[in-house]
Amino acid sequence: MKKSCILAVIILLLAFVTVAQAEVMAGSSPKSFADDSIGPPPCVAVDISGRPLDSDQDCVPDYLDKCPNTPAGVDVDKDGCPGCPVDSDNDGVIDCHDKCPNTPAGATVDKDGCSNEKVTITLNVEFDIDQAVIKDKYRDEIKKVADFMKVHPKATAAIGGHTDNVGTAEYNERLSKNRANSVRQYLIDNFDIKASRLTAIAYGSTKPIASNNTEEGRQKNRRVEAVLQAIQVK
Repeated sequence: MKKSCILAVIILLLAFVTVAQAEVMAGSSPKSFADDSIGPPPCVAVDISGRPLDSDQDCVPDYLDKCPNTPAGVDVDKDGCPGCPVDSDNDGVIDCHDKCPNTPAGATVDKDGCSNEKVTITLNVEFDIDQAVIKDKYRDEIKKVADFMKVHPKATAAIGGHTDNVGTAEYNERLSKNRANSVRQYLIDNFDIKASRLTAIAYGSTKPIASNNTEEGRQKNRRVEAVLQAIQVK
């Protein structure tokens, strides 16, 4: 009987110690997000595996976010885009939706702000009689083609050479090809445009833009043009 009483007392003491330890552990547990001293959790959702569903933490989930890399602290609209849309290249597609942000003025674009149309750049590069040498003053003109091709890294260009009507058709075709090749090589050597993106075409005297009856008109016809195919950037 005495042994039974002692055993009961021991069990009660063990139960008391266990309860006390549990209370101590509960008291030392980390504070939850509900604690005002820590503040609310960041605005980021996670799936069941713990992967973030709102990568830029703008409170718009990734699958709805059309501007997924918005800088921290920027106010966004329902699409996760900056609240004050800007269209830097004036193509009708705001910057945060624009996959081709530097489309040339006047180009027709798709919903992503990209253009698939051909753009003709008429260069003011003229040549002396019977010459295919590019003068230094035309560097800025040729640079326009280089700038366009750098903005559109998948674009290709057809460089067309032209002559006046002085001389035979065969001679003018060779001369116009030399002029086109001069501009092509200039783009390669001076602006690091890949040769594979440039094609030289000879038109001879077949496409005049002015009358060949005057020296002024013939000078305008001794020229080079560039036709660029802007391929949609994805």
